[in-house]
Amino acid sequence: MRCSISNLLEIQSACLYRDDTPIFIDINFRIDDGKQALIKGANGSGKTSLIRSICGFTELSEGHVKWNQVAIDDIDSSFQEEIAYLGHKNGLINEISAIDNINMNPNVGDLTELKELISGFDLDDVIDKPVEILSSGQAKKTALISLILSKRSVWIMDEPHANLDQASIEYLTHRMDLHTQSKGMIIRTSNQGDLSESPKLDIVLES
Repeated sequence: MRCSISNLLEIQSACLYRDDTPIFIDINFRIDDGKQALIKGANGSGKTSLIRSICGFTELSEGHVKWNQVAIDDIDSSFQEEIAYLGHKNGLINEISAIDNINMNPNVGDLTELKELISGFDLDDVIDKPVEILSSGQAKKTALISLILSKRSVWIMDEPHANLDQASIEYLTHRMDLHTQSKGMIIRTSNQGDLSESPKLDIVLES
């Protein structure tokens, strides 16, 4: 749901513990319209837990997530209505076709760009086939099409490049650029290029 006003997402002193074990500690960053935040870290560093906390799926132990200076706990579902989320589980129904998954997604709105997206992600030959016979990359691309067609202003994606071929990564980068150029906001995770064993998360803000 794209808004005409400027939006600001803030993560303030965010901490998450599980049985007294820290998952992440003292995370602080802010992102506004037209920007991207890349959350990098090795496996087990808390990337997924952090973005799920940002979405409101996991409650923080300490700190706040604020949308336009209001804690998300205090604004009911208005922030969730701005989010398009893609996790490791793509949320697809395996027994039906890729195109039916897209058409049945309640968050998908305008289908004007559907044909272009199918071609851009090279799904023309499999779009009518059941998800259960698709490769993991093809299923990921189907879920990405639903995310893009949601027209929601905040895209939050957990390792969106995983299982994608190089051409699809380049096409997704193009679509992400279009989203931020139209004042959308993107938060994504990645462990690509992170060869360290450090459990510390690294937040990179991109224009």
